[in-house]
Amino acid sequence: MLASIAVAMLFAGCIGAGAATLAGLGVLNDLRRAERLAWSFAIGLGVLGWVTFFPAVAGLIAPVHLFILCAVAAAGLYFLVRSNTGPRQPLTLDWAGRALCAAIALALAFDLLEGLSPPADGDSLAYHFALPKQFLAAGRLEFVPRAADGAAPLLLHMGYMLALGMGGESALTLWTMLSGWMASLLVFALCRRFLDVNWSLAVALIFLTTPAVLYGAGSGQAETRLVLFALTAMFAAARACRADGFRFVILAGLAAGFFAGAKFTGLIFVLACGLPLLVHRQWLARGAVYGIAATIAGGEWYGWNWLHTGDPLFPMLHAWLGLPDSDIWNARQAAFFQRAYFGTEAPLSKSLAGFISYPFQATLSGIYALESGRTGFGPYGLLALPFAALGVFAARRRLAPSELMVPAVIVVIFYAVWFFTGSSQRVRHLLPVYPVVLMCVTVAARGWIERKEYGRPLVAAVALTVAIQLAGHSVFAANYARHVFLGEDRSAFLLRNVKRFESIAWINRNLAARDKVLLNERQLVYLARVPVFYVHPQMQAQIEVRPDSTDPARFLRQLKQQGVTHLLIPSATGANADEKPAPDPITGTERLAYALEQAGCARQIKIFDMNAPTSRTLPTLGVSRSRLRLLAIQPGACAP
Repeated sequence: MLASIAVAMLFAGCIGAGAATLAGLGVLNDLRRAERLAWSFAIGLGVLGWVTFFPAVAGLIAPVHLFILCAVAAAGLYFLVRSNTGPRQPLTLDWAGRALCAAIALALAFDLLEGLSPPADGDSLAYHFALPKQFLAAGRLEFVPRAADGAAPLLLHMGYMLALGMGGESALTLWTMLSGWMASLLVFALCRRFLDVNWSLAVALIFLTTPAVLYGAGSGQAETRLVLFALTAMFAAARACRADGFRFVILAGLAAGFFAGAKFTGLIFVLACGLPLLVHRQWLARGAVYGIAATIAGGEWYGWNWLHTGDPLFPMLHAWLGLPDSDIWNARQAAFFQRAYFGTEAPLSKSLAGFISYPFQATLSGIYALESGRTGFGPYGLLALPFAALGVFAARRRLAPSELMVPAVIVVIFYAVWFFTGSSQRVRHLLPVYPVVLMCVTVAARGWIERKEYGRPLVAAVALTVAIQLAGHSVFAANYARHVFLGEDRSAFLLRNVKRFESIAWINRNLAARDKVLLNERQLVYLARVPVFYVHPQMQAQIEVRPDSTDPARFLRQLKQQGVTHLLIPSATGANADEKPAPDPITGTERLAYALEQAGCARQIKIFDMNAPTSRTLPTLGVSRSRLRLLAIQPGACAP
């Protein structure tokens, strides 16, 4: 009950904050009646996340504070109710429309199963959910000097903190489910500008069941929720390009800024979305207004990083800014981060050939680094591409005035800058702008088949895509159905789905709040009920475990500085349970821990021999053996 109340309050707070903002800008009544709810939620999600930063810094994040914040924001619902005027778009459904609605209902039911289950996604357990839990435990916002996932833009995480703080874990998982659904609602509402009801439902269904959406919408992954900011910004920019005044310019800047406040790739989006606004006689004033709005909306987390490190993009500008070594970062760590992190996720050459071939390779090749197998965009784009190309050619003289032209240009700019300058080519990073591709392809293809009066191949492409993606969705949902319908408890679910969960379950039972465990198993961070320190050779330097870190005395000193009392480290699985590890361990953490053992500074107190699930989605793929050792730091004197 509390979880449902918390989610309802947060939902109302987002819509209210967004409606008040849109009304304040004078654009709420300019939107189509069917769009106002989705636009209000999109902007409100950003506004509420932005506002929550300040009480979090001040230490006002007790449940009562969070409820009051959402209640105040929900008062903005008045503006949405008052704006309930304007022509209605009739929503009459034929048999095809009813079939599409039934398929959407089935997909939503599958999503609900995930929303009713504990979190099991690795990234969510490592930081998306772990950081809000850490902030709530501390009673305030804390700076986490860990590259990429700690000192990162956390605007969306403020929403996770609101849900977790008000309603616990159940509210958190239900909130990710609901906020993911709202992206599909916005896609549908915008499609109605260009397509009839059936085709708008079809595009929304294709998006809702896209593998990348299935992967991230029900977890803490940001990309599905970033769709809300990206679509709002692009269509606000399109409206701004056709009208004088600054209302939609400001709105585009706010939405693009919220994107930047939630993910570093949002900086690219701010650039891409702003460039079309400069094609105007008031280009300087518009650029300035847009830039100020985007900076205000997205700049707080970059200022937070700068305040603590001197680097707003910590740690990417460390060497360029000439920053001195410190306890949280140094030149050796910066060099290793650049070498080991950047470029490892970019298998395609940054050339014109790679740029053109990327969409095809991401769909067809299954290159592991692109993660297109489990987080790709499905087959619809390629299946509909021939019809879309013919439609674009036939309507080539009418493209410029199209309301889709500006969003399409923004997508091309974003993709080009992302591809040629980005450090990662993971296909899901393009998900925020993917709905515009869906719209453009479908609108162009529909224009062609209506002229030529043969649409069966395109309808078949939609049907095939939906069938494939719903089948995948059902397989994905089966894991959660087992938990919901068979009465499986939380521990049993986590044991099946989270690698090495047995170790943290034992630690939760046997260690105390005064203890602190160093671990490099990222998926265990959120699940720990005792304090933990997540160590990573590339991402942090507070406890250095890089391959070149060979000084056990420094390692011990850094452990003491962070208050670490225990080490949970990997171990070779071939030895007997009572044996010590080989003297040449694989990881830096294991090597340094072994040195402490040899010097009498640590002793083994527990060894965990476990089965690690190979896949949450396909448990029939089996399990792999895994071994972790738990060491206790010796309180007495030792000589490392």
